[in-house]
Amino acid sequence: MKRKNNEGSIFYNTFRNRWNAQYKVIEEGKVKVKTKSFKTKESAEDYIDIIMYERNANEYIKNHGVNLISFMKSRALVKLNSNTISKSQYVRICDSIKHIEESELSKIPIKKMKDNDIQLYLNSLIEKYSNSSIGKIHAQLTQTFEYLYNSGFIKYNPMYGVIKPKSTKKIEKRRAMTLDEEKTFLEYLNQVSISECKYKNVFLIQLFSGLRIGEVLALTIEDIDFENNIIKVQKSLTVNENGKIICGERPKTNAGFRDVPINSKILKNLKEQINFAKRNKQQILFPNNNNNYTDPRKVNDYLTRILKNLDITGISTHSLRYTFATRCAESGIKDVVLKDIMGHYDIEVTKNIYIDIQKNFEQDEIKKVEKYMKKVGI
Repeated sequence: MKRKNNEGSIFYNTFRNRWNAQYKVIEEGKVKVKTKSFKTKESAEDYIDIIMYERNANEYIKNHGVNLISFMKSRALVKLNSNTISKSQYVRICDSIKHIEESELSKIPIKKMKDNDIQLYLNSLIEKYSNSSIGKIHAQLTQTFEYLYNSGFIKYNPMYGVIKPKSTKKIEKRRAMTLDEEKTFLEYLNQVSISECKYKNVFLIQLFSGLRIGEVLALTIEDIDFENNIIKVQKSLTVNENGKIICGERPKTNAGFRDVPINSKILKNLKEQINFAKRNKQQILFPNNNNNYTDPRKVNDYLTRILKNLDITGISTHSLRYTFATRCAESGIKDVVLKDIMGHYDIEVTKNIYIDIQKNFEQDEIKKVEKYMKKVGI
């Protein structure tokens, strides 16, 4: 099924039982035909729309009108291709668009969409999603309608009357390991070799440095500086636009760029892992079987299986990071130091979410207060 004005074609491939979207591009002065297959006709049409929006948004919209979801995907793709957003940001934007696509809002024609339609949709999210997720969805809608309004494709911007709602979803504080759980886990790790527990040193690095799992799995030999006794955190694993695990160009936040002191308890483990890493070209400390980056989800599943045998539940790889932060807080480390080690831009993030002080330490601190009150005669 050809579309007019050289806007590509869609046809059913009986051999592969899939719909193909086909369009022409000019590469190195030559016209080339690109083809991509999809399970449904709608997906193929949606893809062609995205390509056409990206190629010539103004002209295409004038001829065909605007499909909200296709247009939002197109704008995200344009930003990615123009290097104004990273691949990980692109993936997060697509996640927000997917939420909208699965709602009734996506079925309303843009020119008929009212602020009340958008408000009702956003309000429907408050029990399911966090303020962060709602904010991202709100931002994508705001940017989309501002562009369409400023470009003259719609006469009224329905986002002008929309209020970003606040989430009522309860924020669950992450659970750190108790002291007894950590002792049990460390006892197990110290008894096994990396051949018996291939992610042993991943877990130890998290427990004694507080790195994110993506940061640990992105480490290479050059990131370990024994001379200055630091781990240089410069990158983290992320997911690209195709859902593939890749090494991102930067940590989660700017504060993520940091030098973390090497705890003496993991010094020999790092040296052991470096010797292992010398076997692969990229010198990744924790490569997968293909000598590439290991999927964090596989490591998390591996951890869950180990802890189940130790009768420990409710702990993930990220919980090991919380556990480190908690032990630091219990030891009395200064907030500003802990913030830098954890790679947070705001100490409140560390204190409100990452620290789970154990009850016996709280009791000890209260005793200090009681002792002081007695001393001053209260």
